[in-house]
Amino acid sequence: MIHRRTFMAGTAAALTLPSIAFGQGGQIRLVVPYGPGGSTDTAGRVLAERMSADTGKNIVVENRPGGGTMVGMVNVAKSKPDGTSLMVLTTTAALQPAFDIPMPIDPQKDLAMVAQLADIPCVLAVNANNPAKTFAEFIEWVKAQPGPVHYSTSSSGGLPHLWGEVIATRTNGKLQHIPYKAAAEALRDAVAGHVPAFVDVTTPVDAQIRAGTMRGLICGAKSRVANIPTVPVASELGAPELEAAVYFGVATTAGTPRETILELNAAVNAALKAEAVRERLMSLGFIPTGGTPEAYAKRLADETVRWRKVIKDAKIPAPT
Repeated sequence: MIHRRTFMAGTAAALTLPSIAFGQGGQIRLVVPYGPGGSTDTAGRVLAERMSADTGKNIVVENRPGGGTMVGMVNVAKSKPDGTSLMVLTTTAALQPAFDIPMPIDPQKDLAMVAQLADIPCVLAVNANNPAKTFAEFIEWVKAQPGPVHYSTSSSGGLPHLWGEVIATRTNGKLQHIPYKAAAEALRDAVAGHVPAFVDVTTPVDAQIRAGTMRGLICGAKSRVANIPTVPVASELGAPELEAAVYFGVATTAGTPRETILELNAAVNAALKAEAVRERLMSLGFIPTGGTPEAYAKRLADETVRWRKVIKDAKIPAPT
């Protein structure tokens, strides 16, 4: 009951936001660090629309692509710390520091976390003609091949690549990465059989799994995912350490007053409770999450530690 009362109080606060501090005297920006039209942009617009309706504030999506999301992060980090500049923060806020390279800002210090937004789990899939019917059979099949077995991803240095390298350790290094310029290209070659395996998030491979042209072997979610219900998750296979997802959250400028961050957090969580918002996000492949600012900040810090080790062990160069 304590948790329910806390949530209801937060929801009530969100619904009375026009009378409190953040965003007074002007509109609120929600920066999306990608161009318009993609799933992240759509998710940001769904969130902004609901938060606007709930709070009476004018929340406008502003696309600032570039620099592997760094352009958007820098823009918000250098904004006035009053809660009028928000952004959809991506996994890169954890991964870029893990490469230990110079950055114009430290996203975990120069941004203030507001709330987790959603996850898109990673998935390993193989061409339907592959003899492996399970994840365990795939690992043994890779080990038995005379040469390296390749898996495709949408880029080098992204979370799917790093997750693939963790899987590769189970094959004595015989599973090797081939980066593509885009997920669609990487998936196309896997469907055609040019590359035996594909590693990425659940979309767009979910459609190919349902169609039977690809076979999902393991998903990094905590529980089975609605759009690929036949694919077992890591914990079911006795490998909870293989849980992994590309995740999103909402952040604002560091130095924003604590009470303002809590007001924003209540508004985000209230929006994520709305059935229409949840259904729209899930249709895009997202799993809505929510939570406290502290939980989101901890997740980013923990993931940086986790993936830094993978990067060093596999000697993965920083993405360019």
